[in-house]
Amino acid sequence: MPQKAKQDTPAMRQYHRFKEQHPGCLLLFRMGDFYELFFDDAVTAHQTLGVTLTQRTEGVPMAGVPYHAVETYLRRLIAAGHRVAVCDQVEDAKQAKASGGGVVKRDVTRVITPGTLTDETLLDAAAENPLAAVAFHSSADDPDGTASLAWCELSTGRFALTTLPAGRVGDELARITPSELLYCDTATGNAPPRVQTLADRLGCPLTGRPPYTFRPAESAQILKQQYRVKTLQGFGLTDEDPAVQPAGAVLHYLRETQRTDDADRLAHLHPPKRFDPAQHLVIDATSLASLEVLQTLRTGQTQGSLLGVFLPRCHTAMGKRQLKHWLCYPLIDPDQIHSRQQVVESLVNDSRFADDLAAVLNQLHDVPRILGRLAVRRATPRDLVALGQSAALIQPLHHTLADRPALADTAKQAAELIDPLTELADTLTTACVDSPPAHLREGGLIADGHDTQLDHFRSLQNDAHNWLADYQKRLIDDCQLNSIKVGFNKVFGYYIELSAANKDKAPESWHRKQTLKNAERFITDELKHFEGEVLSAESRAIAREQHLFDQLQDLARKQTDSLRAFADLTADLDVLSAFAALASRHRYVRPSLVEDPVLHLTQARHPVLDQTLAESFVPNDLNLGPPTDTDKTSPSDAPDVDSPTPYHLPPTTSSTLALITGPNMAGKSTYIRQTALLTLLAHTGAFVPADAATIGLTDRIFTRVGSADELHAGQSTFMVEMTETANLCHHATGRSLVILDEIGRGTSTLDGLSLAWAIAEHLAARQTRTLFATHYHELTQLADTHANIANLHVTVREWKDDIVFLHQIAAGATDRSYGIHVAKIAGLPPSITTRANDLLQQLAVNHHTPPTKPAAPETIAASDPMPLFTEMLEHPIVDQLRQLDLNQLTPMQAFDALRQLQQDL
Repeated sequence: MPQKAKQDTPAMRQYHRFKEQHPGCLLLFRMGDFYELFFDDAVTAHQTLGVTLTQRTEGVPMAGVPYHAVETYLRRLIAAGHRVAVCDQVEDAKQAKASGGGVVKRDVTRVITPGTLTDETLLDAAAENPLAAVAFHSSADDPDGTASLAWCELSTGRFALTTLPAGRVGDELARITPSELLYCDTATGNAPPRVQTLADRLGCPLTGRPPYTFRPAESAQILKQQYRVKTLQGFGLTDEDPAVQPAGAVLHYLRETQRTDDADRLAHLHPPKRFDPAQHLVIDATSLASLEVLQTLRTGQTQGSLLGVFLPRCHTAMGKRQLKHWLCYPLIDPDQIHSRQQVVESLVNDSRFADDLAAVLNQLHDVPRILGRLAVRRATPRDLVALGQSAALIQPLHHTLADRPALADTAKQAAELIDPLTELADTLTTACVDSPPAHLREGGLIADGHDTQLDHFRSLQNDAHNWLADYQKRLIDDCQLNSIKVGFNKVFGYYIELSAANKDKAPESWHRKQTLKNAERFITDELKHFEGEVLSAESRAIAREQHLFDQLQDLARKQTDSLRAFADLTADLDVLSAFAALASRHRYVRPSLVEDPVLHLTQARHPVLDQTLAESFVPNDLNLGPPTDTDKTSPSDAPDVDSPTPYHLPPTTSSTLALITGPNMAGKSTYIRQTALLTLLAHTGAFVPADAATIGLTDRIFTRVGSADELHAGQSTFMVEMTETANLCHHATGRSLVILDEIGRGTSTLDGLSLAWAIAEHLAARQTRTLFATHYHELTQLADTHANIANLHVTVREWKDDIVFLHQIAAGATDRSYGIHVAKIAGLPPSITTRANDLLQQLAVNHHTPPTKPAAPETIAASDPMPLFTEMLEHPIVDQLRQLDLNQLTPMQAFDALRQLQQDL
């Protein structure tokens, strides 16, 4: 807390009082035309915003920003992670002077934090901005512990809550992507370790809240107050429900930051909706990142991600946000998926219908966020006009949807909204001008002819010159003096001027106002009355417009439910329209969702690379699970291993796990990722980039791709890999899809190979659909002993001393990784690659003796003993290997010993 000056002014005493009430916030203190910051806040503003740092008095640092540009500076402060309290003047300076108070009354009108943004300039139109709260109900070491989450987006009013196993909190928050996370404050003032870990992984700021805001009784009470109910049962909740605790904390925080105890001030908030994870395909945080669903791993940008593929096809901001929500929460209900597919198919098959719908959607404004600003009293004139223009589109939208069987329910919903929205649209569009100002400081919102009082004030402003000319003509006629002049100056106001020679001819009703050297000036009661009206006309006109603006806002607020339903309806249509547009342009097909745990893809393509590489991208097939009627390829039709022809597994296969071998850069990772992305897209109701697709309903997508460490949590790359793998091994079911890339490479070769072998057996035993890319060629032996494991490889052509990647998947295994060739392509110096090739020849051990194939391969349980290298274990060289004390050998001695063993072998 800054030290107070010994002789603080009344204004500075105000400042200190508000600063004490809002610890942890930068205080923007309105003084005239500037918002000023003092003490440490001024230094922070100087460092963050680059504004000039000066001094109000000696030893009191000060920095300021213009009030009319404050939103720009607020955006930068919030982006830097600061919380800001805005202290405004709530009294006119003239009134303060007239009342003798001496200091203008001020109050904190809003507290702005990363999770409570509503202003358009502070938000990304395409991204949600949720505020979340977490409450753990057990100790950190309790394996069966639970936790509750609540999240709300103030800008749109969406409000949800759930209770789930504590171990899944991080995954759920990764899908929610909160901008701010609330937690129950501790006695030390520090966040609990597991909460801090969550925040570090999410990269979002934490805010501690008083414990009473999380207590069940207070939480239930504030929810009842907000929604004016006596019981929470109508929301599917009880007072003792654990999820009520974080929900109450969120609501407490919103009321505090929005400076209100009035439920109407947050009337746009949806009733809290219980989120049921069982209704959605689960994608954990690791899979969201690995598959680059929302952003790329390398740049952290939307462009290049799955979201970035569809985002440009959306026409509205609310559709873009809904798209992200659908990709994070795919459906598992086949009826709901089918319903979405029907709409997409209808749009794909009728381009005129698609164009008509796009034409309506293109005119829509961001209705949910306008409603949010209306609710918190932050709406602008442009918001009101945009709301009227958007509401007016309900009729053309209904007309576009009519007689479309796939959209019968949607058209019915639209029909129910026609009357209330049309009435609102007519009122707003009639009352307001088409091109309103950004604010009401100078008026200009209300159209001429809408309000007689406003028209009168405007006529006084606009027609004053004409009135004065007419008045001067009347005076000349009445007094018979052609030298009479009616004028105005800023010092004396309006006046009637006579020359000094004619001053005695002034009527008695004129009052002397000013004497000049050659003239005399007068005023009349009529002119004085006119002067009073004209001089106050501007302020009265602005005040009248503000009153009418408030009335129109109240009218719009009464239609919040209808407008919200309209926004939800059009957001869904926008996403489906985007799905259809991409499907039409890039030849996507409608996937068949079936109950069987299968995965049959014909000429499938990666949805991102399909656009960036276009015709050069090589599509591939995949068949996992029991055969379907669409699989017509016979075993004799399977191409040769090195054939460039696309590969089809024969229909007799019952493989659930495919081992994929081949060199780096050949396309293994792309192949397995595209399979996961197509599965995800199919569950959102979208079409997929393929010639045909049959996908079994999936409950979860697991991935273990790439390398990463979490040094802040004391976890190495290998530890992270094993933790993620353990998670999928524990939770993967026969309806899951598992994507594994290079499991076990973070440790020694034999350790890694052993772990990879055991993990593959475990997943095969569970009949989990799995794509396993590996450089451990020894794993390919699993296909000889497990009927539900198949070998695939990426085809390569060797030409002289070079290789050509064909990026095609073929049956069978490969025994080479071509690592030195890849290093050569990557630009490693020739001296290194030549030396590496020599060493490879010296270190190579013959593992090519084919194992004896069993007569009738059967699936072997993961617990059955399975020696990795039977031939090697029976060889005498193994005994010599066991006797080597590697801890006592230098690298060169170990190399010499290995060379000797090789020669002996």
